[in-house]
Amino acid sequence: MAKKSQQVLKQVLKYKWELWLKRNFYAFMMSLLAGSASKEAFTKIGLKGWELKSFVFTEGHWYWSDEVFDDIVPTLKDWLKAHRISEISDSLEIFYQKSYAQVVSLCRDKKTPLNKKLLILDDIFHKTGSYIWSAHMLEHVLWKEMKTKTAKYISTDIDKYIGDAAYPDKKNALELMEAEMRTGIDLKEIRKKYSWMRARDGFARPYSLEELKEHKSNIKKHKNHIYPEIPKPLVNIYKEARELVYLRTRRTDAFYELIFLSRPILKEAAKKYGMSFQDLKYYQFSDLISGKLQKYSSNMSCVDYQGKVCMMDGNIFSKQVSKEETSEIKGMTAQLGCVKGIAKVVLSIKEVSKVQKGDILVTYMTSPDFLQAMKKAAAFVTNEGGLTCHAAIIARELKKPCVIGTKIATTVIKDGDLIEVDANHGIVKILKR
Repeated sequence: MAKKSQQVLKQVLKYKWELWLKRNFYAFMMSLLAGSASKEAFTKIGLKGWELKSFVFTEGHWYWSDEVFDDIVPTLKDWLKAHRISEISDSLEIFYQKSYAQVVSLCRDKKTPLNKKLLILDDIFHKTGSYIWSAHMLEHVLWKEMKTKTAKYISTDIDKYIGDAAYPDKKNALELMEAEMRTGIDLKEIRKKYSWMRARDGFARPYSLEELKEHKSNIKKHKNHIYPEIPKPLVNIYKEARELVYLRTRRTDAFYELIFLSRPILKEAAKKYGMSFQDLKYYQFSDLISGKLQKYSSNMSCVDYQGKVCMMDGNIFSKQVSKEETSEIKGMTAQLGCVKGIAKVVLSIKEVSKVQKGDILVTYMTSPDFLQAMKKAAAFVTNEGGLTCHAAIIARELKKPCVIGTKIATTVIKDGDLIEVDANHGIVKILKR
C-alpha cells in the first residue's frame, strides 16, 4: 500500500466505527462518492463550510461513526438557523435539469473526445454525491431535535406520529410513475422514462415491459396521506422534516438516473479498454479517464479522510463482524400490527421475485424496485432505516406490520424460517427453522 494511502487509513481508523448500511457497490460506484463529502466538494454545490471528515465502506457495507457525524452538528445547526432544507432541494433540481440535458447532449455528440465526456460526467457524478451526503448529515441533526421536541407535545406512539407527520408533501419518482400509469400513458413511454429505477447499483438491468405491466396491475387507487394534527410549536420543524424526507429520495433518484442515462458513454469506455459494461464496476471512474487501470475485487474497501481517498481489496478491520445467535430481534416500529409467516430474505433486487403472497420480506432496506414484493408480503423487517425511510413509508401506505432498524435481521433470519413480526412491540421472533 502506498504511503499516502497508509496515512489516510491511519487517520480513518482513529474513529470508532459500527455497521451501518449494506449496499452492492464496487470500485466504480465508490469512486463517485469518494471525495464528495469534502469542504471543497460541498462548496461546489453552495454549501460552504460543510464537511464530513471521514467515511468507511468495506466489503459491501457502510460503517457509521458518531464521532464523525457529531463533529458536523454545530456547523449544520448554524446553517439551519439561516436557511431552509428546500434551498438544497431546489438547488438539486436545477443541477439535475442542467445535468440531464448535458448528459443527453453528450450521448448524441460524436465530435467530443471520450476523455472529455468522462471528465464532464465525473464532475456531475461527484456533485450529485455531495447532495447525497448532505441528506445524511441533516438527518443526524434534525431527527434528534425532532424527537426531543415532539415528546413535549405527543405522549403516545411518538415514533408513529413522527413517521406520519414527516411524510413528504412532494412526490418522488415512483409516485409520479404510478400517477402516469393511472392516466393510461403507454407502458413503452413509462419504460423509457422510468426504467432506470430498477438499476440502483449502477449496473443492474432496467425494468422490462412485463414487470411494468405487473406493477400497473397491482396499483391501488391513490389515497391522499392523512396528516396528524401538528401542534403550532412543531409546525416549522415538521415542514423541514418533510422536505428532508423528500430530499433523501430525490438525491439518489437523480444520482442513479444520471448514471443510467450515461450508459452509452460508459459502454464506449468499456469498449475502448476491451471489457464488458459489467466489468466497469470493478474499476475506479478516475482510472477510465487516466487510462491507468487497476481492477478491484467485489470485496474492496474505500475510505475517505477530508477528501483524501484510499481504495484497496479486503476488509480494513482486523476483526470481522460476528454473526448473531438469537431467536428474537428488536427494532423500531414503522407500522403497527402482528403477523406470522414464512421469511424470505432478499439480499438483492435479483431475489425479490421469491417473495410470494403472505411471506414476510426480510432485507437490508427497501427501495422502489421492491414494491411488487412489498405488495405481496404480509409484513416487512429491515436491518436499516429510520421512521421516514422507504420501508416505513410504504408500510404505512399499505397498512402492513413493519419493524425497521434491527441491524441484524438478514444475518439471524434464514429463508424458510417461520417468524412472527410483532410490530406493536418492535419485536421479531423466530418460531421455527
